[in-house]
Amino acid sequence: MKGCQKTISHVLGSVALAAAVASCVSGCSEIGFPAVHDMPAARADTTLTPDQVKQATDDLICERDHLTNEAQAGGPAATTSGKPPSASQKPCTPAPSTTGSVVPASAYAKP
Repeated sequence: MKGCQKTISHVLGSVALAAAVASCVSGCSEIGFPAVHDMPAARADTTLTPDQVKQATDDLICERDHLTNEAQAGGPAATTSGKPPSASQKPCTPAPSTTGSVVPASAYAKP
């Protein structure tokens, strides 16, 4: 019985020593968090104008409606059956632009 207790105490001592060494070593390493005032550089890209946001929103709504109608009609094969598209399935028209030239939202690089 003494031999078993001695082995257990050696194992527990070794585990405790290993845990102590691991905690000391991990305390010395850098965690990797940025400094408090370490801010990223300013963006070079400009944000969308309200007109561009409206056009992008209108385009997304139009595409959503088109895909919903297509899915309810049974897929793309149902729209090419030779029948003219109904009023709800007509292609989307871009929103009128009030600023002259409008760059589509997809032309901008994603951050």
